[in-house]
Amino acid sequence: MAGTVSVVIPTRNRSAMLIRLIKQLVPQLGSDLVEIIVVDNASSDDTQELVSTISQVTYIRNETNHLSARARQQGWDIATGEYVCFIDDDNIVEPSTLSSLAEFMDKHTEFGLASPIQRRWSDSHIWCAGGRINRFLMVSYDKHFDTSQEVVEVDFQPNVFMVRSSLRGKNVYFDWQRFPHNWSEASFGNLIRSAGFKVGTCLQATVYHDIDYSGYFTRINPTNIFDQAQSRIMFRKAYYNNLETWLLFVLVYLPISTVALILTTRKRDDKRKLMGLYLKGTICGFISPLHGT
Repeated sequence: MAGTVSVVIPTRNRSAMLIRLIKQLVPQLGSDLVEIIVVDNASSDDTQELVSTISQVTYIRNETNHLSARARQQGWDIATGEYVCFIDDDNIVEPSTLSSLAEFMDKHTEFGLASPIQRRWSDSHIWCAGGRINRFLMVSYDKHFDTSQEVVEVDFQPNVFMVRSSLRGKNVYFDWQRFPHNWSEASFGNLIRSAGFKVGTCLQATVYHDIDYSGYFTRINPTNIFDQAQSRIMFRKAYYNNLETWLLFVLVYLPISTVALILTTRKRDDKRKLMGLYLKGTICGFISPLHGT
Protein backbone atom coordinates (compact mmCIF):
# COMPACT_ATOMS: atom_id res chain seq x y z
CA MET A 1 0.00 0.00 0.00
CA ALA A 2 1.28 3.45 -0.91
CA GLY A 3 1.80 6.17 1.67
CA THR A 4 -1.18 8.31 2.67
CA VAL A 5 -1.99 11.38 0.58
CA SER A 6 -3.46 14.79 1.37
CA VAL A 7 -4.68 16.96 -1.50
CA VAL A 8 -4.37 20.76 -1.34
CA ILE A 9 -6.31 22.86 -3.85
CA PRO A 10 -5.72 26.63 -4.06
CA THR A 11 -8.65 28.41 -5.68
CA ARG A 12 -10.12 31.78 -6.58
CA ASN A 13 -13.36 32.46 -8.45
CA ARG A 14 -13.48 29.16 -10.29
CA SER A 15 -16.30 27.44 -8.44
CA ALA A 16 -17.41 25.27 -11.37
CA MET A 17 -13.90 23.92 -12.01
CA LEU A 18 -13.26 23.50 -8.29
CA ILE A 19 -16.44 21.49 -7.68
CA ARG A 20 -15.70 19.34 -10.73
CA LEU A 21 -12.28 18.50 -9.28
CA ILE A 22 -13.63 17.83 -5.79
CA LYS A 23 -16.24 15.45 -7.20
CA GLN A 24 -13.44 13.51 -8.87
CA LEU A 25 -11.50 13.26 -5.61
CA VAL A 26 -14.21 12.55 -3.00
CA PRO A 27 -14.83 8.96 -4.21
CA GLN A 28 -11.10 8.28 -3.72
CA LEU A 29 -11.17 9.16 -0.01
CA GLY A 30 -10.22 6.15 2.05
CA SER A 31 -7.09 4.44 3.24
CA ASP A 32 -4.74 6.27 0.85
CA LEU A 33 -6.38 9.66 0.21
CA VAL A 34 -6.95 10.94 3.73
CA GLU A 35 -8.13 14.53 3.18
CA ILE A 36 -9.00 17.25 0.70
CA ILE A 37 -8.03 20.79 1.70
CA VAL A 38 -9.33 23.78 -0.25
CA VAL A 39 -7.66 27.17 0.31
CA ASP A 40 -9.86 29.93 -1.11
CA ASN A 41 -8.14 33.21 -1.95
CA ALA A 42 -11.10 35.55 -1.29
CA SER A 43 -13.39 34.28 -4.03
CA SER A 44 -16.31 36.59 -4.81
CA ASP A 45 -18.35 33.92 -6.59
CA ASP A 46 -20.30 31.05 -4.98
CA THR A 47 -17.21 29.02 -4.05
CA GLN A 48 -17.77 29.19 -0.28
CA GLU A 49 -21.45 28.32 -0.55
CA LEU A 50 -20.84 25.30 -2.77
CA VAL A 51 -17.86 23.90 -0.87
CA SER A 52 -19.71 24.21 2.45
CA THR A 53 -22.15 21.55 1.24
CA ILE A 54 -19.36 18.96 0.86
CA SER A 55 -18.59 17.62 4.33
CA GLN A 56 -15.48 15.72 3.23
CA VAL A 57 -13.59 18.94 2.42
CA THR A 58 -11.55 21.06 4.84
CA TYR A 59 -12.17 24.64 3.75
CA ILE A 60 -9.88 27.60 4.49
CA ARG A 61 -10.97 31.04 3.36
CA ASN A 62 -8.64 34.03 3.04
CA GLU A 63 -10.35 37.41 3.12
CA THR A 64 -7.73 38.83 0.76
CA ASN A 65 -6.09 37.24 -2.27
CA HIS A 66 -2.74 35.90 -1.05
CA LEU A 67 -2.00 34.30 -4.47
CA SER A 68 -1.05 30.69 -5.03
CA ALA A 69 2.21 30.24 -3.12
CA ARG A 70 0.89 31.28 0.28
CA ALA A 71 -2.33 29.34 -0.26
CA ARG A 72 -0.31 26.20 -0.96
CA GLN A 73 1.77 26.76 2.15
CA GLN A 74 -1.37 27.22 4.25
CA GLY A 75 -2.65 23.87 3.06
CA TRP A 76 0.68 22.15 3.55
CA ASP A 77 0.94 23.48 7.10
CA ILE A 78 -2.13 21.51 8.20
CA ALA A 79 -1.92 18.48 5.89
CA THR A 80 -1.56 15.14 7.66
CA GLY A 81 -0.71 12.80 4.78
CA GLU A 82 2.72 11.31 4.24
CA TYR A 83 2.54 12.91 0.81
CA VAL A 84 0.79 16.14 -0.19
CA CYS A 85 -0.47 16.59 -3.74
CA PHE A 86 -1.01 20.19 -4.80
CA ILE A 87 -3.62 20.40 -7.55
CA ASP A 88 -4.74 23.62 -9.20
CA ASP A 89 -8.50 23.81 -9.58
CA ASP A 90 -8.41 23.82 -13.41
CA ASN A 91 -7.51 20.14 -13.71
CA ILE A 92 -9.21 16.84 -14.45
CA VAL A 93 -7.59 13.99 -12.54
CA GLU A 94 -7.63 10.36 -13.61
CA PRO A 95 -8.74 7.88 -10.90
CA SER A 96 -5.28 6.30 -10.79
CA THR A 97 -3.27 9.55 -10.70
CA LEU A 98 -2.82 9.91 -6.93
CA SER A 99 -2.09 6.23 -6.29
CA SER A 100 0.44 6.14 -9.16
CA LEU A 101 2.26 9.18 -7.78
CA ALA A 102 2.25 7.83 -4.21
CA GLU A 103 3.53 4.43 -5.33
CA PHE A 104 6.25 6.17 -7.31
CA MET A 105 7.30 8.19 -4.25
CA ASP A 106 7.32 5.02 -2.13
CA LYS A 107 9.60 3.32 -4.61
CA HIS A 108 11.91 6.24 -5.45
CA THR A 109 12.95 7.70 -2.12
CA GLU A 110 15.49 9.98 -3.81
CA PHE A 111 12.66 12.09 -5.26
CA GLY A 112 11.19 14.81 -3.08
CA LEU A 113 8.63 15.87 -5.67
CA ALA A 114 6.90 14.08 -8.53
CA SER A 115 4.36 15.29 -11.06
CA PRO A 116 2.15 13.51 -13.58
CA ILE A 117 2.21 14.02 -17.32
CA GLN A 118 0.04 17.08 -17.86
CA ARG A 119 -2.09 17.08 -21.00
CA ARG A 120 -4.41 19.73 -22.42
CA TRP A 121 -8.05 18.86 -21.80
CA SER A 122 -9.04 20.29 -25.19
CA ASP A 123 -7.01 17.91 -27.34
CA SER A 124 -4.99 15.60 -24.99
CA HIS A 125 -1.68 16.96 -26.30
CA ILE A 126 1.09 17.23 -23.72
CA TRP A 127 1.07 20.62 -22.04
CA CYS A 128 3.92 19.88 -19.63
CA ALA A 129 6.07 16.86 -18.88
CA GLY A 130 8.35 18.90 -16.62
CA GLY A 131 9.76 22.40 -16.31
CA ARG A 132 13.35 23.32 -17.07
CA ILE A 133 15.45 26.44 -16.53
CA ASN A 134 18.67 26.91 -18.50
CA ARG A 135 21.65 29.00 -17.43
CA PHE A 136 20.15 32.04 -19.16
CA LEU A 137 17.00 31.62 -17.05
CA MET A 138 14.87 30.74 -20.03
CA VAL A 139 11.98 28.54 -18.89
CA SER A 140 10.71 25.69 -21.04
CA TYR A 141 8.22 22.84 -20.62
CA ASP A 142 8.98 19.36 -21.90
CA LYS A 143 6.46 18.32 -24.55
CA HIS A 144 7.89 14.87 -25.31
CA PHE A 145 9.32 12.01 -23.28
CA ASP A 146 10.89 8.60 -23.75
CA THR A 147 8.11 6.05 -23.22
CA SER A 148 10.65 3.43 -22.13
CA GLN A 149 11.49 5.48 -19.04
CA GLU A 150 9.67 5.45 -15.70
CA VAL A 151 10.68 8.93 -14.64
CA VAL A 152 12.24 12.08 -16.08
CA GLU A 153 14.28 14.31 -13.80
CA VAL A 154 13.51 18.05 -14.28
CA ASP A 155 14.10 21.39 -12.54
CA PHE A 156 10.59 22.15 -11.32
CA GLN A 157 6.93 21.27 -11.81
CA PRO A 158 3.91 23.55 -12.26
CA ASN A 159 0.19 23.07 -11.72
CA VAL A 160 0.05 19.54 -10.21
CA PHE A 161 2.76 17.91 -8.08
CA MET A 162 3.17 15.60 -5.10
CA VAL A 163 5.64 16.35 -2.29
CA ARG A 164 6.98 14.46 0.72
CA SER A 165 5.58 16.00 3.89
CA SER A 166 8.89 15.26 5.61
CA LEU A 167 10.48 18.04 3.54
CA ARG A 168 8.81 20.60 5.80
CA GLY A 169 11.56 19.85 8.31
CA LYS A 170 14.33 20.33 5.74
CA ASN A 171 13.97 24.05 5.00
CA VAL A 172 11.63 23.42 2.07
CA TYR A 173 8.66 25.78 1.83
CA PHE A 174 6.74 27.98 -0.59
CA ASP A 175 8.68 31.24 -0.50
CA TRP A 176 5.52 33.33 -0.85
CA GLN A 177 7.07 36.61 0.30
CA ARG A 178 9.53 36.72 -2.59
CA PHE A 179 7.50 34.68 -5.07
CA PRO A 180 3.76 35.05 -4.43
CA HIS A 181 2.83 33.35 -7.70
CA ASN A 182 5.18 33.60 -10.68
CA TRP A 183 8.49 31.75 -10.24
CA SER A 184 7.15 30.19 -7.02
CA GLU A 185 7.29 26.66 -8.40
CA ALA A 186 10.80 27.20 -9.76
CA SER A 187 11.93 28.42 -6.34
CA PHE A 188 10.24 25.44 -4.69
CA GLY A 189 12.08 23.05 -7.01
CA ASN A 190 15.39 24.73 -6.16
CA LEU A 191 14.75 24.32 -2.43
CA ILE A 192 13.92 20.64 -2.84
CA ARG A 193 17.10 19.99 -4.81
CA SER A 194 19.11 22.00 -2.26
CA ALA A 195 17.76 19.64 0.40
CA GLY A 196 19.32 16.70 -1.47
CA PHE A 197 16.26 15.38 -3.31
CA LYS A 198 15.33 15.12 -6.97
CA VAL A 199 12.39 16.64 -8.83
CA GLY A 200 10.77 14.55 -11.54
CA THR A 201 7.87 13.51 -13.71
CA CYS A 202 6.21 10.14 -13.12
CA LEU A 203 5.34 8.92 -16.59
CA GLN A 204 2.68 6.50 -15.31
CA ALA A 205 0.40 9.28 -14.01
CA THR A 206 -1.70 11.73 -16.04
CA VAL A 207 -3.85 14.82 -15.47
CA TYR A 208 -5.64 17.10 -17.91
CA HIS A 209 -5.27 20.88 -17.74
CA ASP A 210 -8.41 22.79 -18.71
CA ILE A 211 -6.82 26.15 -19.55
CA ASP A 212 -4.64 26.47 -22.63
CA TYR A 213 -1.99 29.15 -22.09
CA SER A 214 -0.30 30.56 -25.16
CA GLY A 215 1.81 33.55 -26.08
CA TYR A 216 4.73 35.29 -24.37
CA PHE A 217 2.43 36.60 -21.61
CA THR A 218 -0.35 34.59 -19.99
CA ARG A 219 -3.19 35.72 -17.74
CA ILE A 220 -2.70 39.41 -18.43
CA ASN A 221 -4.30 41.23 -15.51
CA PRO A 222 -3.04 43.90 -13.09
CA THR A 223 -2.10 41.48 -10.29
CA ASN A 224 -0.28 39.02 -12.51
CA ILE A 225 1.59 41.61 -14.58
CA PHE A 226 3.03 43.26 -11.48
CA ASP A 227 3.95 39.92 -9.88
CA GLN A 228 5.50 38.55 -13.07
CA ALA A 229 7.69 41.62 -13.52
CA GLN A 230 8.86 41.65 -9.90
CA SER A 231 9.32 37.91 -9.34
CA ARG A 232 11.54 37.25 -12.36
CA ILE A 233 14.01 39.82 -10.97
CA MET A 234 13.78 38.44 -7.43
CA PHE A 235 14.52 34.96 -8.80
CA ARG A 236 17.69 36.19 -10.45
CA LYS A 237 18.76 37.93 -7.25
CA ALA A 238 18.11 34.80 -5.18
CA TYR A 239 19.55 32.07 -7.40
CA TYR A 240 21.46 33.46 -10.40
CA ASN A 241 23.06 36.64 -9.15
CA ASN A 242 25.94 37.04 -11.57
CA LEU A 243 27.07 39.57 -14.18
CA GLU A 244 26.20 37.41 -17.20
CA THR A 245 22.63 36.92 -15.99
CA TRP A 246 22.07 40.62 -15.40
CA LEU A 247 23.58 41.72 -18.72
CA LEU A 248 21.31 39.32 -20.60
CA PHE A 249 18.29 40.45 -18.63
CA VAL A 250 18.86 44.20 -18.98
CA LEU A 251 20.11 44.19 -22.57
CA VAL A 252 17.96 41.41 -24.08
CA TYR A 253 15.06 40.02 -22.03
CA LEU A 254 13.75 43.24 -20.53
CA PRO A 255 13.55 45.14 -23.87
CA ILE A 256 12.01 42.15 -25.66
CA SER A 257 9.41 41.52 -22.96
CA THR A 258 8.51 45.21 -22.80
CA VAL A 259 7.91 45.37 -26.55
CA ALA A 260 5.96 42.09 -26.38
CA LEU A 261 3.67 43.47 -23.68
CA ILE A 262 3.10 46.69 -25.62
CA LEU A 263 2.13 44.75 -28.74
CA THR A 264 -0.04 42.28 -26.80
CA THR A 265 -2.03 44.97 -24.97
CA ARG A 266 -2.12 47.68 -27.63
CA LYS A 267 -5.87 47.22 -28.24
CA ARG A 268 -6.87 46.97 -24.59
CA ASP A 269 -8.52 49.86 -22.78
CA ASP A 270 -6.34 49.28 -19.70
CA LYS A 271 -3.02 49.17 -21.57
CA ARG A 272 -1.62 52.23 -19.77
CA LYS A 273 -2.48 50.78 -16.38
CA LEU A 274 -0.87 47.44 -17.27
CA MET A 275 2.31 49.08 -18.52
CA GLY A 276 2.48 51.20 -15.37
CA LEU A 277 2.17 48.12 -13.16
CA TYR A 278 4.75 46.31 -15.27
CA LEU A 279 7.19 49.17 -14.77
CA LYS A 280 6.37 49.36 -11.06
CA GLY A 281 6.89 45.60 -10.66
CA THR A 282 10.25 45.83 -12.42
CA ILE A 283 11.41 48.68 -10.17
CA CYS A 284 10.18 46.89 -7.04
CA GLY A 285 12.09 43.78 -8.08
CA PHE A 286 15.33 45.72 -8.27
CA ILE A 287 14.90 47.63 -5.00
CA SER A 288 13.20 44.97 -2.83
CA PRO A 289 15.43 43.42 -0.13
CA LEU A 290 16.35 39.79 -0.60
CA HIS A 291 14.54 38.38 2.43
CA GLY A 292 12.61 35.16 2.85
CA THR A 293 9.86 33.84 5.03
